[in-house]
Amino acid sequence: MKAAFKKSPLDVIIRDTDLRKIGDYEILIKVKSCGVCGGDLSTSVEYEHFGHEMAGVVQEIGRCVSGIKLGDTVVVESGSFCGVCDNCRDGRVDLCKNVIPGSYSGFAEYAIVPAKNAVIYEGITFKQASIIEPLGVAIDLVYTADIKLNDHVLIIGGGSIGLMALRLAKSMGAGKIYVAQHSGSLRKLELAKSLGADDFIFTDKQKIEDYAFPKGGVDKVLITAPPSTIPSAVHVMNYGGTIAFIGFSSDSKITLDAHQFHVKKLQLKGAFAAPGLYYPTAIDLVKSGVIDTNLFISHTFCIDEIADIMKTLATDRGSVIKCVMLD
Repeated sequence: MKAAFKKSPLDVIIRDTDLRKIGDYEILIKVKSCGVCGGDLSTSVEYEHFGHEMAGVVQEIGRCVSGIKLGDTVVVESGSFCGVCDNCRDGRVDLCKNVIPGSYSGFAEYAIVPAKNAVIYEGITFKQASIIEPLGVAIDLVYTADIKLNDHVLIIGGGSIGLMALRLAKSMGAGKIYVAQHSGSLRKLELAKSLGADDFIFTDKQKIEDYAFPKGGVDKVLITAPPSTIPSAVHVMNYGGTIAFIGFSSDSKITLDAHQFHVKKLQLKGAFAAPGLYYPTAIDLVKSGVIDTNLFISHTFCIDEIADIMKTLATDRGSVIKCVMLD
């Protein structure tokens, strides 16, 4: 089969490779769609396989697998909770200590995945299903922030997850919603406005802490940008506010005004999509039209075009929202 491998973040090759025999608790799927995650651009070891935003059709089932049959359409969790650690047994699967990883490549014609990581779905297309994994991340982010009715919300980072979080925050009853983003990202800014953003802070022209918020600040901040943006968020928080953060950077250390953080009674909460969560909810949100996947998928491609699409994602982030490989 064909499979994509990374020699470096922007050096991707297609190789013919053989599939191993599936294990007792695994399934083989025909990959029908796979989205590109921003993390797929990160530094990689030579010939690393990649791609975890995957959907497809079950082709083979391991000897000990139950509840899944040949021909089922499934979306694959990027990682699943173990179900047996102390946190899982205490009902906190989101804090699982032994996440079952999805060590597979979605940028391939076929993929072998743990059966536990496969979520059966119906009623949406493979293209729509490719958005379920990042939508689960956005759901986790707004849940972590605990959006309340009429909260004023700032979203820092207008990528696909930030934009989906914007749509979710609006549907959850948020009041004013502000987006902090580079002014050159016109496509993202236009989409943010259509999704309900009330105003923008152009981070290349103005500091977030210099913006005149009507309430003096915001109640909740959702960050899908590097950690360096967190101190600015602290400065614009209203009393009792919450900052929810998901983001990666080679420079992960920050300095906070602890006195201000303490006096304002703020909370800083990390959101991290391991294990992958909220897939059934995400599927329902797509089915119902709350999340219109056509708005977020800006580019589609076939496996032979993946090298070019990775370069486009790296060099033209202003126009790229979400890239999805389709079979």
